[in-house]
Amino acid sequence: VSVITTFILLLWAYSNHFNNPFHFDDDHTIVSNSSIRNIKNIPLFFKDAHTTSSLPANQAYRPMLTTLNAIDYYIGGAPDPVPCSFHLSIFISYFVLGVLLFFFFLSIFNSTQISSWNKYLSLFATSFYCLHTANAETINYIIARSDSFSTLMVVLSFIIYIYRPAWRSKYIYLIPFTIGMLVKEPAVMFGPLLFVYTILFEQESSLTHIFKRGQRHKLIKALSVALPAVLIGLVYFYFSRIMTPPSWFPGGGKWYYYLITQPFVIVHYINNFFLPFNLSADTDWELIWTIFDDRVIAGVLIVGSLIMLGLVLSKYKSTRPITFGLLWFFISLIPSSSIFSLAEVLNDHRPFFGYIGLTMATVWGGVLLCRQFAPWLGSSFLTKSIMLLFATAILCGHAYGTHCRNKVWSSEENLWYDVSIKSPKNARGLMNYGNVQMAKGNFTAAQEYYERALKFRPNYSYLFINMGVLNSAMGNASEAELNFNKAIQLNPNVPEAYYHFANFLKKQGRINHAIETIRKGLMLSPDHVANQKLYDELIAMNLTTLDEMEEMEKKVSDSPSPETYLNLSLAYYKQNEFEKCIEAANNALNLKPDYAEAYNNICSAYNRLGKYNEAEKACNKALQIKPDYELAKNNLQDVLSRKTKEEKMLGLVKSEPSADNYINLSLFYYNNGNFFKCIEAANNALKQKSKMDIAYNNICSAYNSLKMWDKAIDAGEKGIAINPANRLLKNNLAVSKQGKKLHNN
Repeated sequence: VSVITTFILLLWAYSNHFNNPFHFDDDHTIVSNSSIRNIKNIPLFFKDAHTTSSLPANQAYRPMLTTLNAIDYYIGGAPDPVPCSFHLSIFISYFVLGVLLFFFFLSIFNSTQISSWNKYLSLFATSFYCLHTANAETINYIIARSDSFSTLMVVLSFIIYIYRPAWRSKYIYLIPFTIGMLVKEPAVMFGPLLFVYTILFEQESSLTHIFKRGQRHKLIKALSVALPAVLIGLVYFYFSRIMTPPSWFPGGGKWYYYLITQPFVIVHYINNFFLPFNLSADTDWELIWTIFDDRVIAGVLIVGSLIMLGLVLSKYKSTRPITFGLLWFFISLIPSSSIFSLAEVLNDHRPFFGYIGLTMATVWGGVLLCRQFAPWLGSSFLTKSIMLLFATAILCGHAYGTHCRNKVWSSEENLWYDVSIKSPKNARGLMNYGNVQMAKGNFTAAQEYYERALKFRPNYSYLFINMGVLNSAMGNASEAELNFNKAIQLNPNVPEAYYHFANFLKKQGRINHAIETIRKGLMLSPDHVANQKLYDELIAMNLTTLDEMEEMEKKVSDSPSPETYLNLSLAYYKQNEFEKCIEAANNALNLKPDYAEAYNNICSAYNRLGKYNEAEKACNKALQIKPDYELAKNNLQDVLSRKTKEEKMLGLVKSEPSADNYINLSLFYYNNGNFFKCIEAANNALKQKSKMDIAYNNICSAYNSLKMWDKAIDAGEKGIAINPANRLLKNNLAVSKQGKKLHNN
């Protein structure tokens, strides 16, 4: 009855999550990752980590994770990934994990004290863990299956080791744990956990006594048991680093600051275990910069006290499940809460593995307290009923909490609104909620959220991408283009930047420029689905445009007229052939001197060439002929805006020829597509200050845009020699090397 009841409760808790959509990292690992769309690619996943994600910076070596995604895509049976097939698969594996946990807890409890009640305690512990509200963060977030499935494999290894001792000599228990590492790295902690388990429950020794002279044989035995798993873990760690592409970047800060921040992060995880009321899909926590911060001191004291408590309790057989549970929690967090600095300081889905240990420690600790006060509580039917109701209330409370968190994950709007409230300083959360508003047509609200996000991350590439999309939708073409160029300059390793910029250029009719842009995106990520589709579309459009241009050229040759020359001029402009655009427009003027549209085309072409004086003259002539010509007015405004900015920057450089002013001028030229001037300005900055990695970064970026790969690599390597930690320069250099490689091939 208890098993059936808890199973029904689990089904109800997650009944509203099966159609929840893909969210943030799901996009580049599943939605836009064409590698998972062919089940025959599975062998390739183990050879090439580029298949893990369409985003180069996230291409870690996790072949089994990509395999699971490919299988679920195949089961979905639709052209695009179906979330339901992924959620169903994850839930089934979660249920299997629950079954294994029951037997795992039962073994631990029986090793401590044989009792007919242990099966009920194990069932309660399993139900508590599976229904826990905090675990909904992992189960709803599809790509976080890496946490849930790798945890399943670790527990399966323990089950085989414990219940099939005859298989130990064949090392069969190591197989699941090895598979788990191929899903996500934290599974490597199986070795240390097995070491602790062996000491506590097989050698029946204390962790405080095991290193004493008389206990050394037990220590050696525990080490010999754990050694194969530890060695496999070390070999895999080294192998995965070899297999990981150089473009992969964890995104974190300096390891020292990350390390001193983690004790308080762990306290946050403990708090969420007992009071999961402040869960956030994307927190706004930042690194702590001094060891004397109150949070560091409090975190170290709390974590240190719990570790000491675990060591002390290891002396007594009756409290060893508490010791094992506490150490399980802390050991499982080592990959994400130690010296390995990750992009986010914390994620509420990370302690999924560790919460098994806290569940074990908490439930067994509660049992011991009840036994301690049993004489006072009595053994009446009323007391037992109250305890049963209390346990039921806890499980039902977590089931309800999980059901509510599923609703939060049910849409982009619900999720990012929740993040914006609970993590108001999270630029990504604010940006994504702004994206929701933009999709709904609430442009003013979207702009407000983008501006709020900009205050917290002024150099956030994705934010500028979305600002470009917004300005494009609002009809601010010049601002949109500046935003897209800024995004690419800040991080040229983001395929989405090239997709959205190319899509913008397509709408502007600049097909050739769009094709050049989308090729850069595909160069970074050949498996990016959206870029592939847009590229095919642009090629088809370009062929049509080229055919049309040939027809126009023939038509002009056969029967030249102002109109045919104007159409040819526009066709040249769309192909980025600005000199030919001007020539054709001048031919139109020779036949029709008062042709305002021809002057407007000349203005646009000179503006793109950075020849602002000529552009201004052409626009003014267009407006003299046609004063209410709105397109010429807009073009003139754009010309004057760019001219004013250039004059201002040139004036600053002239009055104060500092390295910083030259860098700003270089960036201005880059954003306007004047790459040679960008390089010239950056070189002038280097004359003022030779050890300036940002100048080499600008040069590298500009040469990348010009496809002059050797010069780009040379500049990038010089910059890295000055500042090896420059993330932006690393990304630019990776693009340069990839570009040269593809060019040579």
